[in-house]
Amino acid sequence: MAYVFNLPDVGEGMAEGEIVSWLVAVGDTVSEEDPIVEIQNDKSVEEIFSPVDGTVKELHYDEGDVATVGTPLITFEGEGLEDNEGATDSGAAESEVPAASGSTSYYKFTLPDVGEGMAEGEIASWLVSEGDTVDEEDSLVEIQNDKSVEEVASPVAGTIKRIVVEAGTVANVGDVLAEIDSPEHNGEGEEPASTPDSPAKEAKADDPAQDASTDTSAASGNVPEISDPNKRVLAMPSVRKYAREKGVDISAVSGTGKNGRVLREDIDNFDGQAATAQASEQPAAQNDAPAQQASAQDDDRVEHVKMTPMRKAIAKSMSTSKFTAPQVTLFKDVEVSKLWDHRKKFKAIAAERDTKLTFLPYVVKALVAAVKKYPALNASVDEDAHEFIHKHYYNVGIATDTDQGLYVPTIKDANMKSMFDIADEINDKAAKAHEGKLSASEMADGTISISNIGSVGGEFFTPILNYPEVAILGFGAIVQQPIVNDEGEVTVGRVLKLSLTFDHRIVDGATGQRALNEITRLLADPELLLMEG
Repeated sequence: MAYVFNLPDVGEGMAEGEIVSWLVAVGDTVSEEDPIVEIQNDKSVEEIFSPVDGTVKELHYDEGDVATVGTPLITFEGEGLEDNEGATDSGAAESEVPAASGSTSYYKFTLPDVGEGMAEGEIASWLVSEGDTVDEEDSLVEIQNDKSVEEVASPVAGTIKRIVVEAGTVANVGDVLAEIDSPEHNGEGEEPASTPDSPAKEAKADDPAQDASTDTSAASGNVPEISDPNKRVLAMPSVRKYAREKGVDISAVSGTGKNGRVLREDIDNFDGQAATAQASEQPAAQNDAPAQQASAQDDDRVEHVKMTPMRKAIAKSMSTSKFTAPQVTLFKDVEVSKLWDHRKKFKAIAAERDTKLTFLPYVVKALVAAVKKYPALNASVDEDAHEFIHKHYYNVGIATDTDQGLYVPTIKDANMKSMFDIADEINDKAAKAHEGKLSASEMADGTISISNIGSVGGEFFTPILNYPEVAILGFGAIVQQPIVNDEGEVTVGRVLKLSLTFDHRIVDGATGQRALNEITRLLADPELLLMEG
């Protein structure tokens, strides 16, 4: 019989991986948990282990190919293997959710990839209810993807028969979100793709005799007693191996993954719980009591918080930026008493047209004027083509801190907009960011960014590039401090703290300093901004 093993998600929410090298060939005989392939995921190379015993029948990708999570990776054959060619693991997911009568013939609406290579998204809210009639292209659901909320439209017309995934739930790309009674399309739609576990090997893993012998050798008998020997455990081979190494009986662990799948974190958490339980059940010497009590207190003081899809995206973006581009940061004080007075003068005029005038529009204008003179800061680096891409448009991103995370809406064509128009757009998009209603297009195509730490009292800092942009201006607080004026007298001035981070592959230190000097010159005397084209 033939058993098809699909590419699992070997990273946090990855959607694809490159086949670096095959560790087996067609005709090889492998055992469960033998390494079979190396996958390049994000920035690491991971070994994938065989989920079964068998002979390699077919390799579905060549080395150097990029494989998508959930697609067939390798086919095994051998006695005792269940023939699952053409099948997925969707049955397990569907069996846990009661289906409406006849629902198997309905159109299955699945989560599409609404971002660049996304693997999952949170159901922010449903815009329809069961029983509603919808037309093709009507909005069905809002998906929290990466750092934006996207509306997903219905691909068919019909009646919503069943909402499968509730709001607030994280779904994987390809998962069935809803079933639609659409006479022209019933029976169509894709089933969710996920990694199948071998039932034959599940039985082997759940065998009490095997568990007892394996776990005893790993942990010298310190494994919790199995409460349900017949329990079916969903877990990847690498997780099973990890459980044995940790001395944990995996059949006693409650899985927190999809469909109850046991994850590495579950093994770690159970390990701590087991140790605490055993300590409380077994009489200990009196001098050991303080140590046990401290351990329990440590457990009570630790909270494990799952990363949201947005936080995963932020972490990935920051890591990519920091470890891809060699970043240099320059600092400069700017005496901005004239800027302070200028804003104060025009703040009332702005209010008459319902515009809230802050210092940020001035900074946007000064930054655009400076990068026109030093275009290397308004560029990006194409590593594959070994080219610098200079951009002759100026879309300024404004880093915006919210309760949900960091958003960077862009002010498109900032060089063509007035100070008041820039102020209105900053305020409007900041409000959308706080409400979680920014679209991907409102954050796309930025060429350079500004990060405002001054709004929370920060001064100098080292902002990280909004990669693939090559420069970001850090806008610190304006503080009163002693300065020396043109007459050599010490007076009290208003001083702005500026930080400029740039990619040293394209921007030299002298170029970065000249650009920062130009920004300084314009902010020190805002009337100069009127002279810039």
